Amino acid sequence: MEGKTHKDYLDKTFLEELNYKIWSTKGSRFNASTRLTKISRLSNLSISILSVYLTAVGLLSVYNINFNTLNENLIAYSITCLSILILVFGQIENAKDFTMKAKEFHNCGLELSKIYNELRIYKTMTENQTIQDKEKFTRELSDAYQRVLERHENHQQIDNDRFKTTTAKYHNLSTFSVLKIKTVYYVRTAFLYHLLIVLPPAVIITLLLIK
Repeated sequence: MEGKTHKDYLDKTFLEELNYKIWSTKGSRFNASTRLTKISRLSNLSISILSVYLTAVGLLSVYNINFNTLNENLIAYSITCLSILILVFGQIENAKDFTMKAKEFHNCGLELSKIYNELRIYKTMTENQTIQDKEKFTRELSDAYQRVLERHENHQQIDNDRFKTTTAKYHNLSTFSVLKIKTVYYVRTAFLYHLLIVLPPAVIITLLLIK
């Protein structure tokens, strides 16, 4: 695809346009699967670490660890807040079922890969094809592509944007645009979980050390 851009397909045949749609959708669906798998791992990790924090705070009074303003009420308050946070956050995350959705997106990507491979094979063997044969193949391929889309949930825009960063030159993306997309991707994917891992101990330690 050297020397071409994604806009070139708009000036070519429907088959060429379909080629781009399948290729980009395939990449976006695989990116959606990767994103949700990553979120699932981070979600489980953050809940596990929050549980560790809850246990650690509970042990402060057991071992009589001295801080400037350590008192049982503050410990009890911290334990209650962490317990509620873990309970509510865990229920919300479990309801999202990231693992199952990631598997569905991966399966969709595999189905689109099969269609895309058929298209690529066909394009290498078009010399002896009649116009009628080309039209029939294009219609069948378009229908197959549409059926795959109908069977699966749509990916998010960030998945498509992330795909474009892997082919930045082809999609005419500047370095700033790539950086912006990656930043948004991080915020949408990992920022919340990193915050949940870092923030609670920082707040608790601050409360315990404050004079």
